[in-house]
Amino acid sequence: MAKEEAVADVAPPKKKGKLLIILALVGILVIGGGVGAFLFLSKPAAEKTAEHADEEGGEESDGEDDGHEGEGHAPIYVKLEAFTVNLADQESYLQTEIQLMVADAKVGEKMNAHLPEVRDALLRLLTSKTAEELSMPEGKDKLAIEIQKQINTVLGVKKASKGVKKVLFGAFIIQ
Repeated sequence: MAKEEAVADVAPPKKKGKLLIILALVGILVIGGGVGAFLFLSKPAAEKTAEHADEEGGEESDGEDDGHEGEGHAPIYVKLEAFTVNLADQESYLQTEIQLMVADAKVGEKMNAHLPEVRDALLRLLTSKTAEELSMPEGKDKLAIEIQKQINTVLGVKKASKGVKKVLFGAFIIQ
């Protein structure tokens, strides 16, 4: 009987020890998940620094805009839905995916607010082109510039450095 009592006294501390280890692991996972969520949902430090510099510096980077982003933050892109349109020659159609490099997140938000007007302007522009115009690289470059000007006009932006900075084609198929 004494041996049974000794075994009974030893077994409960092991269960408490296992329970304590399990609770500690669950606590660590919860804390780790909270830290991970905080880091994932918070803005990157570079973006905060860029916003802070924009508030203080204002118009410093206007003179040196060549379509590339400054060293402060990563470029911001807005992807438009694919366009499939009949071209002006009525014999072919264009299917294209367009991505826009914008000056900042506010321009992207403004674009989303005016998306129906932007899509309408682009549809009208794309349908005015012929397959012959768009088949050459110069034609695509000219189209990109026209798209940039058209969208900036819709958004009410006078300088490209404050609106759409660059137009990129993800796909460009003429048939």
